[in-house]
Amino acid sequence: MFRRLVASSIAILLLSATFVLPAASVVGANVTVTSTAGSGGTVTLTYRATTTQAGSVRDVVVSIPAGSTGKITSINGTVSTISPGVLRWRPSKAVVMGVGARFSIPFYGLRLPTGGPWSLTFKATGTTGRVLSAGTGTLVPPATFPAKVLILASNPIPGQMTTLSYAGTVARAGVLAAVRMQLPAGASGAVTSINGTLTTSGGYATWRPLAPISVGAGARLSIPVNGLVLSKYGGILTLAMSATASTGASLMSGSATLNLIAPPAAMPVVPVGGPPNVRVGCPSNWPTTGTENAEPGTDDWVIPSSMNGPLAAYLTRSSATCGDIVELKVTSGEPVSIVAYRMGYYQGLGAREIWRQDAVPTVVQPAPTTGGTADGHDLRMTSAANWTTTADIPVSASWVPGTYLIKVSGGGFASYAPLTIRDDSGTKHDLLIQQATATWEAYNSYGGIGFYSGGEAGGSGRLTFDRPYAEGQGSGQFLPLEQGLVFWAESKGLDVTYWTNQDLDEFGGQLPDRAGTIFLPGHDEYYSLPMRAALSQAIASGVNVANLGANTAYRRITFTDASRRSWDIDRYTAGYSSTTWRYLGDGYASQPLLGAEYVCAVVGDTLTTGTSWVFDGVPAGTALPGFVAGEIDTVQPGLYQQAGQTIAATSTGTCRTNGRSAAMHVTTYTAPSGARVLNGSSFAYGCFLIARCPSNWAVPTPSASSQQAVGTMVANIAEWVSRGEIAVPNDTTIARARAAVPKQKLEPGLQP
Repeated sequence: MFRRLVASSIAILLLSATFVLPAASVVGANVTVTSTAGSGGTVTLTYRATTTQAGSVRDVVVSIPAGSTGKITSINGTVSTISPGVLRWRPSKAVVMGVGARFSIPFYGLRLPTGGPWSLTFKATGTTGRVLSAGTGTLVPPATFPAKVLILASNPIPGQMTTLSYAGTVARAGVLAAVRMQLPAGASGAVTSINGTLTTSGGYATWRPLAPISVGAGARLSIPVNGLVLSKYGGILTLAMSATASTGASLMSGSATLNLIAPPAAMPVVPVGGPPNVRVGCPSNWPTTGTENAEPGTDDWVIPSSMNGPLAAYLTRSSATCGDIVELKVTSGEPVSIVAYRMGYYQGLGAREIWRQDAVPTVVQPAPTTGGTADGHDLRMTSAANWTTTADIPVSASWVPGTYLIKVSGGGFASYAPLTIRDDSGTKHDLLIQQATATWEAYNSYGGIGFYSGGEAGGSGRLTFDRPYAEGQGSGQFLPLEQGLVFWAESKGLDVTYWTNQDLDEFGGQLPDRAGTIFLPGHDEYYSLPMRAALSQAIASGVNVANLGANTAYRRITFTDASRRSWDIDRYTAGYSSTTWRYLGDGYASQPLLGAEYVCAVVGDTLTTGTSWVFDGVPAGTALPGFVAGEIDTVQPGLYQQAGQTIAATSTGTCRTNGRSAAMHVTTYTAPSGARVLNGSSFAYGCFLIARCPSNWAVPTPSASSQQAVGTMVANIAEWVSRGEIAVPNDTTIARARAAVPKQKLEPGLQP
């Protein structure tokens, strides 16, 4: 494109003015014909000649190599073919040329035949019929010496300083005037070179020799660009290199790819610490999953849609452990019943009642407040911290660690408040399932504003857990996306424990001592630095990771204090871009950590099973309508891929914002520690396991066969990722949910 613009500017100069030079005794036509590479394998032939007779130009007739093809165009005039191999150019407005003025006429879009060199003619005729210039020039075939451009980096790491060495082969002889080299986007620095001067402009570096250098066809040019500071963003870049002669003729032109792939960003060391001491009255060992799920279950935990309404509640903790007291805050104005249900399998009923308190008086709490500032920014944080406490809930020895829903009902209305009970006894479990509480809060718009909701002024820059969840009947994204994983794991009797995003931030260094494998849920998007560092450190320590979701560890947050009741997100520096981990550089993308990178939100597409081990036990060719749902990840070639990384399964999804197709890649790799990491690349695993996906997804209710297929896939993943330490019972029928739970609406994120 640059070469074409240069040629255009010359022609415009020569064809938009009258040139009158002093008369000379002898002025030769001095015809030259040069070629430069165009687009799509075409070339541009530029004819240059000196005017020998003054006059107004009628036309220019040139010959081209016999056998040339292509759609030929020019500028500042029209081009026509007057006979095979002969072109006529007519100016679009009057042009008067003086003796000694130089013609420069480019012809674009030619495809040259093999052979050459060719002797080509040029003839310019005036409006009176007088010949203004005529002669013959020799065109050297451009393919005689291919450019063979090679670009090497001494330190090919985005964000660091490097020397780029550009090398290319000269196609034709001439006196070298300049070498022009395209720089990586965003590069900076006080660059230098050798044996010449170096200037930069518009993303290019131009080297000029200290003294004229004659080069022959086939000569190899090699120019270093020292002191270049690469952008923090890299990729597989295509960069151009060209050389021109003192006459302006092109001596060589070409391009080469340069791989600038950022390795995983260094993470701070996370202290290991130790679990709290077992408190008085709390057991040092808890019942097994199988023993617990043999207890009588109930479906009384279900809130029918008819009870949705103004009643709302939240807890002052997202997670707790035996011996804690958790405050509950309710707005109702009617006496309420408060019942704690441990979520699991329980004969398909989904929960067991653990604790209750009836006839608890409540008030209509004040409206939540919205406001707050930090560092000169309007945080627009909605908080119900001004609510009074309704009841204290004691977490006693009867609260077996797990995921809980606190159901609050009264006055014809009901709502949930979610709570996770940790096992802080020091027991190491086979599997830990994480609850994505930070993401739940990002999507929470209760009482005013969330990260994605806030009207024209935009969403929050700080979010707090001190308010009820608007989604999932107060459960956040637990019921829409995460209950299925809990139901499945406990129906299989797996040795499973649980914690939340806040626990990963606080206790992340203990992860290797708490579990051999961690499952990340469908939508675990929001990560603090301690969270990301803890997950990286756990993988390096041998902890296996199965990310049964997509868009994980994508946005960067900072908990505001040790209570972890609120977190900040930078939406001020560069809008949505500055909220992402990748804004810090390619080394902070999700792909270097988990294997693939978020690509888009999708409308809900079909996954067709293949022959990968992921689908063992599921016939190849089985269609799973709607499984490619929510958001998806793909392997991006320009981002780091772990050694030995593979794509275990693939599909395509239709992006919701632009209708384009995008690849969904299920990836795997084995870390040097031996830890296995799988990235599932879809939101749908959890909701398919319970055959209840969000109501506003374009996903049909999963059939029994689809539920069975995904259950088999998750079992395969659990056994593979744990290196066989998790043995999933091979049941012949999938665990059925007997509780009729209303479908939950899941608000879509406004992803950029």
